[in-house]
Amino acid sequence: MEQTPTTVRTDFTRLDQLKAWGVHAFTASAVIWAGCAVLALMRRDYLQMWGWLAISLIVDGLDGTLARHCRVKEVVPWFDGSALDLIVDYLTWTFIPAIFMSQTLVFAPGTPGKGMDLLVTEVLMVAVCASSMFCYCNKKAKSSDNYFVGFPAAWNIVILYLYLMALPWWFNLAIVLLFIVLTLSPLTFCHPFRVEKLRWLNIVSVVIWLACIVWLTVYFPERNPLIWWGSWISGIYFIGNGVVRTFVGPQAMRKKSS
Repeated sequence: MEQTPTTVRTDFTRLDQLKAWGVHAFTASAVIWAGCAVLALMRRDYLQMWGWLAISLIVDGLDGTLARHCRVKEVVPWFDGSALDLIVDYLTWTFIPAIFMSQTLVFAPGTPGKGMDLLVTEVLMVAVCASSMFCYCNKKAKSSDNYFVGFPAAWNIVILYLYLMALPWWFNLAIVLLFIVLTLSPLTFCHPFRVEKLRWLNIVSVVIWLACIVWLTVYFPERNPLIWWGSWISGIYFIGNGVVRTFVGPQAMRKKSS
């Protein structure tokens, strides 16, 4: 049977084009916040660094919805907004947090920043950056119902928690190694804006988590018990959501039926 060629729209208005480029500019603005975060990191002004990364996180949370609403792939088909988004994500979710990790966390016994700790830290930093490349290049990194498959290189979240908890070196080492391994695992992780199931609860949870983590970062090392547990409960909800989805989601059901 002869297939009918797909019709490509070419009648978009100047306003449509302005909206599409505005979305791309909004996504690209995260590079500015990433640059500001690097400058703050070089000054070891960690609070300011996390502030800039928080702004980039908000941009990352909104740009996909705006892109779909403005139909940027149809309006400007020759400009790859997905590639732009991946570049920004790698900088803000992985690379800058990995450098922060190398400056602030301890991963071996002995003098921090020297000897064995320095060697292990450098190896871990490279491992974090290298393993994350699999996530960003993996075309199967999203499930059919928009969950992430494998740890989605959200090192900004993992490393910030380790920093706030200030736990022993062996705990830091175990957690970082665990999430490096989870990058290659079939474990799923919830995307709060793309997953349709319980979307309202996912969004409410992520808003609560973000508010709690901002408070804890600003007032570090002070820990308000209510805020501290709020960050953990909302965070555990997301991890638990993904774990449950791993065993009862579409892919899991197909494996059981086959």
